[in-house]
Amino acid sequence: MSKDRISAADWLLAETVRLHEERHGRSSDDDTANALARSSASGLTGRLVRRAAALPASAAVRPDLARLRRLAFRLAWVVLVLAALAGTLAAFASTAERGIGFLLAASSLLALPTLMLLAWLILMLATRPSRASASLSGGLLALGISRLGPRLLSGPLAAETVAASGGLLGTATGRWALGTLAHLFWVVYSLSALVVLALLFSVAQYDLSWGTTLLSDEAVVGLISALAWLPAQLGLIEAPEAGWILAGREGHQPGAARAEWATFLLALVLVYGLLPRLFLVMFSALLALVGLRRLKLDTRQPGYLRLAGVLSDGAETDVHGEAPEAAVARQRRAPRNADGPPLLVGMELEKPDWPVALPGLSCQVLGRADTRAQRRQLLAAAEGFLRPPPALIAHCSALRTPDEGGARFLTRLADAAETLLVIWLDDTGRLAARDIDPRERIADWRRLADQAGAALVVLDVDHPDAGALAELHALLEQRQ
Repeated sequence: MSKDRISAADWLLAETVRLHEERHGRSSDDDTANALARSSASGLTGRLVRRAAALPASAAVRPDLARLRRLAFRLAWVVLVLAALAGTLAAFASTAERGIGFLLAASSLLALPTLMLLAWLILMLATRPSRASASLSGGLLALGISRLGPRLLSGPLAAETVAASGGLLGTATGRWALGTLAHLFWVVYSLSALVVLALLFSVAQYDLSWGTTLLSDEAVVGLISALAWLPAQLGLIEAPEAGWILAGREGHQPGAARAEWATFLLALVLVYGLLPRLFLVMFSALLALVGLRRLKLDTRQPGYLRLAGVLSDGAETDVHGEAPEAAVARQRRAPRNADGPPLLVGMELEKPDWPVALPGLSCQVLGRADTRAQRRQLLAAAEGFLRPPPALIAHCSALRTPDEGGARFLTRLADAAETLLVIWLDDTGRLAARDIDPRERIADWRRLADQAGAALVVLDVDHPDAGALAELHALLEQRQ
């Protein structure tokens, strides 16, 4: 196995730790875990897993992961039991009368599975892995885990454990696993309907015939012949002749043809209901297994990028567990498919009249990020753009000391908007009045910008510098 490939349990553990540290900061007792990770001969992914496993919190995460796995299997069994009940009820509903309309029975047994199959195909083709489960039963499983998981877990990282599990289900591997469950649902549905129909046809007499109000006899003959082509090619039935089909019209069917029409209906359920889903179960399960064997961490995540320097060879141990200055996040670039004006966000400013205008710069004001509620609203708004904006400008005040929480928020906001992050540092001209060294304060903000993968522009709105303004415009005009 490649050094970058890990098991699903290790992936979930590392993601749980990452989510926790991005929300609450790194713990103060992770120096030992960092040292153990650095001693590993594996790559960055392996070291991140080794570090997560060595943290004290991992002892509580693994039992929670085991509970979530048991919950997922139980929910899957519930889904399959519901499938068996649905198939049984569909078969009984189709045979409620001793005189069965052949076309109506075939439609009631096959229409819903066929429509759901088409919906699954459309969702798989039209949605990204992180946007949808691409199946109703898979969505029910994911919803059950998200709702029931926090109530069944007892560890200190329970919320992050559930979120990491949802993240795994949102990957391509997770979607194929959910797709396996979705197709298995319809396999059980069709198999249950097939068994019940076969039993009913064996112990009771049913008259199968067809009738139509709008269609001509020739159209029905063509339709039934088309439906019978594939079962006939598979050797399940004889290719029907037009005379045999016309003899099955309501009120004209001879008694000797009952078994043939019943076999025809069973063949339709088998060929168009059971076999396609059975093939897709095997196909989806194979892709899910292959995906699990190739599972990797997305080391481009800010939480992992900030650890890259700590876990590299020769890195010094950080006693307090805070992000090291050498851990520089990726430098962002404006997306090629950007649309609209740049976004403007104000964070902890001392300006009652905001936003403020800059020469030649037109922005879409997203809002202020002074409280937790405002930050949640900004994150939700940034995720709602159909196409990414050309940049996200964070208007910050040099009067405030930069902190880890602000860096994490700006990183998450830029990730949600999928765009370039520019930190506009204002109020530098007011630092001297408060006995603050401007060079030291700007250096602090530059370290925060490096940590967030952002570009820093020092531009005092009261005395705008032409060079800084030109630098800001140049950043907004760049493309990948």
